[in-house]
Amino acid sequence: MKLVLGLFGLENFYGGDVKSYIEIAQMGEELGFDAVSVTDHVVMGKNLHKYPFGQFPMPSDAPWYEPLTLLTMIAANTSSINLATAVLIAPLRSPALLAKTAASLDAISNGRLELGVGLGWQEEEYEASGISFDQRAKIFWETLDICQSLWKGGPVSHKGEIFEFNDIWCHPIPPQGSDIPLLFGVKMTESNAQKIAKIGHGWIPIKTSRDFISEGSEKLNNAFKEAGRDDKPRIRGQLPTCVDSNGVPSVDLTLKELEKSMEAGLEEIEVFPINFAQSPDHLREVLELIGELKK
Repeated sequence: MKLVLGLFGLENFYGGDVKSYIEIAQMGEELGFDAVSVTDHVVMGKNLHKYPFGQFPMPSDAPWYEPLTLLTMIAANTSSINLATAVLIAPLRSPALLAKTAASLDAISNGRLELGVGLGWQEEEYEASGISFDQRAKIFWETLDICQSLWKGGPVSHKGEIFEFNDIWCHPIPPQGSDIPLLFGVKMTESNAQKIAKIGHGWIPIKTSRDFISEGSEKLNNAFKEAGRDDKPRIRGQLPTCVDSNGVPSVDLTLKELEKSMEAGLEEIEVFPINFAQSPDHLREVLELIGELKK
């Protein structure tokens, strides 16, 4: 089992200082976490009510640091913990630039990058980036296909629905090559499962429902088999957050859901301590409790 430390919101315990992520990531590394993860929004609009997964947790003017930049800072101050996005809105970056940035971070970190990727939900981000919101799915899959081609070396040529180029190189090649892990934060349809089986490594379910995870995992496992792959897909997700008798989120009760969620298909557990901790000192206590899962 792998443990992923979600850094979302934890800088608020340190007066909003983004450099606090260095200390938190080092703490996670010390306590045996396999990876840290960061989230992505390029810009925010005012229509937060359109968030499709409940109430959006932050106001429109909250800071969102660019994930690959943030992970580069963490990479320079850690040695073994992996560096993940959960998730990066891939269509908002051009394929060549995303391939270059990811390869650079993979090199800086000695092959520790893991890319969780998705399409996002906010039309304003696409408008501000000059990218078609209606075409986002086509851009998404083609972007990742191009990235994998560029990570293999060169020269690379491509002719698709959105992008076309001939005989280019995008060096340096990342230490992991085209095997930089790609985990997809998308709805698990039969079509998406087949696409992931072609170029990806796993799935990040957006919901904690065990039925949701089990159904999606089954589709992806079947797609991997049909594609002739010997490996199994990586399934990384969250445990259902449980509350105590006072209605306060409880890390102890939440961790007791581990076995049931793993039976549903989760193999990697991503935990967001912001749901449980109240202070920097309490943060370490929470991380120590979570880290016990590895022992």
